[in-house]
Amino acid sequence: MKKFLTLLLLISNIMIANESKRDGFSLPTLIGEGLLKVLWWEVYDVRLLTDETSFSWKKKFMLEFEYKRKVKKNDTIESSLKEFQRQVNITEKDIDDWQVYLEQVIQSVQQETKATVEWDPQGKITFHYEGNAPITIENEDFAKAFFNIWLGEETSQPELRSQLLALK
Repeated sequence: MKKFLTLLLLISNIMIANESKRDGFSLPTLIGEGLLKVLWWEVYDVRLLTDETSFSWKKKFMLEFEYKRKVKKNDTIESSLKEFQRQVNITEKDIDDWQVYLEQVIQSVQQETKATVEWDPQGKITFHYEGNAPITIENEDFAKAFFNIWLGEETSQPELRSQLLALK
């Protein structure tokens, strides 16, 4: 029985490692995690992972989302655009241009859908929704602005930011 449990644990660790290995990630380290709640609704769990021991824009990292409820594409796009408006040095022209990117990469999700957004320090952002081909946008300003929705100082969710960056 003990050998069986050890084998089961080993297989599950290999499966987790294979699932996590994307675009240059070996076995990502959890930096922080949190839950987005809007009013009393739980929207998604989110985790910040990297191959490093801390967050850095100079290294690859990813945000993993697990949705707790159905979310429509248009609602996500609208929320993202509002978050862009909160950020310093982003113009209305940027927001208009980036709406086209959001239309390309954002999808409606169901409860329990998993999605990952990856940062590449060469100015790329890649969106993964389970069961779909990844989509990469090569625009560093857009990529940083999108990640700053959660990681930036102007975020509407400062407590979630602190949890993700392990500041608390």
